[in-house]
Amino acid sequence: MGTRVLTISGAGTRTRLALGLAVVAVVVASVLVWRLGSTEEAPYTDPASTGGLTLCSADGKAVTEGRTGDRPFADLVLGDTPLPDDADPAGAVATLYAYQPREGIAPGEFSGSPITAAVAFADPSRPATRVTADAWSLGDFVTAFPASLQGYVQLRLVLGTPQLGTLADGYDTADIKVDGDRWELVRGGSASCRDAASAVADGS
Repeated sequence: MGTRVLTISGAGTRTRLALGLAVVAVVVASVLVWRLGSTEEAPYTDPASTGGLTLCSADGKAVTEGRTGDRPFADLVLGDTPLPDDADPAGAVATLYAYQPREGIAPGEFSGSPITAAVAFADPSRPATRVTADAWSLGDFVTAFPASLQGYVQLRLVLGTPQLGTLADGYDTADIKVDGDRWELVRGGSASCRDAASAVADGS
């Protein structure tokens, strides 16, 4: 029995092939946008940002949107950047802050407020904090600090140790956009939320 060879030829075949590839490209792009979130970028750049923040629920799922009145808006927050090698990890803590971006104002001059207390984290390579139900909601924050720059709020995870104090020169960040009573994560980290609760020290 001979072997059949499929030959693609003719303008019609080439047109159908091109259309098929275009459809595949659109589908792939749509999936990527769905998985990675909005393609929008925040209208500011913070040179002190060393990585992203991943927002997690108590059941180990990523939190990327919600209502501004949610308490808490996420149960746990994971940072991308480890504690510096020269820092003693004993007693290391992480505090989540929210800041108000403003037109023409450098990020170092943004106004803001702590959202959580200082929480001890278990692994120096994986800083984390817990957001409790009595913490400020995002609605509370934008009431005190209106999101006047296109609805944006910046989150920062600031670390500290008994030896070095607050490590304010660099921190992981996330960019959140508020629209009415809803918010969405525009830029964050890529950590897994599956065992996020283990990143916070017992008793914190």
